Amino acid sequence: MQLRRIEKVGLPVAFALGALLPPATLAGDSGRLLVTFLSLVSASILPTISLIMGSMTASGRSVKAINDLNDELNAAVNALFALFGLVGVTIVCLIALAIPVPAPIHRLSHIGEMLNRGGQATVTAVVALILMRAGQVPGILRRSLMIRHRIAIDEAAKKTAENAQKIPPMKELFGRHPDFGKTVNLEDLQDPEKRH
Repeated sequence: MQLRRIEKVGLPVAFALGALLPPATLAGDSGRLLVTFLSLVSASILPTISLIMGSMTASGRSVKAINDLNDELNAAVNALFALFGLVGVTIVCLIALAIPVPAPIHRLSHIGEMLNRGGQATVTAVVALILMRAGQVPGILRRSLMIRHRIAIDEAAKKTAENAQKIPPMKELFGRHPDFGKTVNLEDLQDPEKRH
């Protein structure tokens, strides 16, 4: 997993902020709220992946557009699975924070507090990474939608061209009177007897 510049800056800051939190901050109600939020995030990931997989079609005249769509959809699936993994890491860390530090370790000076602060720092950093990564997914999906739009336009243009070739010429569509365009002498029109 490559880190972007904002993530390289944001992760250490989030880790430091998490380490500065008082011990047991994430073990109570705030931890439960965080688990609820992360559960909602993870519950939306798998249906989104199945929708993305279903949107890949072989239609379209442009192989490049289909390849571009494949690249964008793969990027979206990879980003969503990465988010799913990060949610799992966060949940495991929150569970570890909820478990009391064993008495022998707790008796050692400040080891229990360091473990607690380290766990909170890890949770804070991973949640910050989840939030930073979640912002990428809408952009990927928008680019996928634009590619699908181009493919749909190509398909519509192809269908219109095919339908235009099936239409008979205009002369055949509109019938005309057999006398239409017939040359008539002006004198014949002026003398009513010659007309009959």
